[in-house]
Order: sequence, then C-alpha cells, then structure tokens
Amino acid sequence: MNTIEKAGILAIAAKLQNVLDTLRDAGNLFYKAHDINFETKWFPPIYVLSIVNQLSVTELAKEIGLSHPAAIGLLKEIEKNGLISSVKDSRDERKRNLMLSPKGREMVTELKPYWDSIASTLSDVTANPHNLFIALTEVETRLDEKPLLERLNEKAAHILEQSKDKEFAIERCDNSFALNLAKAIERELLSHQADEEINPNVKEGKPTYFLASVNGLPTGFIAIHITDYEIKIDSIAVLEQYRNQGVARRLIQHITQNSIQKNLIKATCKIHQKSFFEHLGFLLKKADNKHNRITMELKIV
Repeated sequence: MNTIEKAGILAIAAKLQNVLDTLRDAGNLFYKAHDINFETKWFPPIYVLSIVNQLSVTELAKEIGLSHPAAIGLLKEIEKNGLISSVKDSRDERKRNLMLSPKGREMVTELKPYWDSIASTLSDVTANPHNLFIALTEVETRLDEKPLLERLNEKAAHILEQSKDKEFAIERCDNSFALNLAKAIERELLSHQADEEINPNVKEGKPTYFLASVNGLPTGFIAIHITDYEIKIDSIAVLEQYRNQGVARRLIQHITQNSIQKNLIKATCKIHQKSFFEHLGFLLKKADNKHNRITMELKIV
C-alpha cells in the first residue's frame, strides 16, 4: 500500500489524477504508435464539435466541463494544430463560434476505428461491480445537485459544532481495565511496526501507561519511563479516527503538568517521525543517520 492510500477517501483526488494520467499517457502513446498526430486531451472538444456543428467557447466549455480560461487554452492548442476554426455568429457578429476544420473532420473519420478500440478496451478495464464510468457519472450528478464547496462547508460546520461538545480525559492506567485498553490500542497500531517504536532500547523496566479518551471512548495512549531527571517516551499512538484533534498534544501536556521535578521529556524515534514530535513542541537533539534514528527533546518549564 502506498503511504497516500492510508488517507482513505481523502486520497480520492490523487487516485483520480493517477488514473487520468495513466489513461492520457497510454492514449498518447497509442496514437503515436499509429502515426496519428492527436492527443487524448483534445478528444472532448473534437468529439463534441463532430456532433454539434458550431458552438461558442462558453457553450463548448460547459459541454466538456472546463472553466472558460482552461477551455480557451485547450482550444488555442487545437486550433494551432489546424483541427478547428472559428466563424462569426450569424445572430451576433461580435460573437465567434467554433467548428471543426476540414482537417479536423478528416481526423475524426480517421480516428473513429481507433476510438472504437479504445472504448472496447476501457469497457474491459472498468467491467467490475463498481463500474468506474457509472460511478463517476453518479458523483457528477450529486455535485450538480449541490456543489462540493457547499457540502464541505456544511460538513465542516457540523463537525466543528460537534467538537465543541467533546470531553477529553486522560487517566493513569493504575487499574487492569484502563491498562488493557491502552495496550489494545498499542497492539492494534504498533504491533506490526516494532521497528518504529519510540525508544526501543529502553530497559528501565515496565513503562507507565496513560490512556486518553473522548466522551468516554478510548482514543490513544502514551507509555513512559520516569528516571531521576527526565521522562522517556516508550510509545505513543492515537486511533486513526481521532487524529488531528489534539489527542497526542493533550497526552504530552498531561505528562508535563504532572511531572514534578522533571525538566525534560525525551523520545528516540525513526527520522520520519520527526515532524510528528516537532508538531508537539519537541526539538531535534541529535541524529543517528547510520541507524536512521533521531533523539527529540521537550523541555518542561
């Protein structure tokens, strides 16, 4: 699994872009292999103008789903290659309509058997219970009914309103129930990546666990070792659905506020975890590039 796929539905734009790039690149190579001077990005306006004799730039942009500026840039490129031309509108001389040039119509005739081949291939690729074309059409219909930005703002308002009512709690795992919850989160999130544990070489005995919860539900934990002068983080993790909500920061704050006569929190971790600890206020103390590890420190004031 690519790292971006861990974002789930948030990565949909990246996935769609990846599919789009794959389709365009393969299409361009396909045309080139058959000595046809045509690009996949030209297909929408060329196809529309092969069906509708004349359209204005605004009308054509709407048909192919591009903004007016984006459509102008694309159409200028196609016109430069001699596939379209413009004529004055018979009803409004200030307005110009676009149409296929004679070269463009010859190109469409030449391309039709290749388009049939592409259509058949894409039908094979998307022939599954979750047909991509049908799914995208359904998404487009929903977005026509209510724009994405409006949906985003509505959802954000709802989520932000809910967040106001959240009750955070952090408890030291002095009883078996809380400790088992913390260790269950640890097993779920860290058991498959033991090489990424914080301070894997700590040998000060069993760590002390603290469990974080939101509205009574366990959300994350931190396990620490307390020495005479400092606190060493053994491991820290937050369940995916509760990330980016300040849970890890609250765990660290709880440790700092309840650590009498301790002036330092230390974490030794993988280099790629550096930004996570920096976000929590830690500073880089030293790096061990040979073993791909760093030491981060947070002073308690």
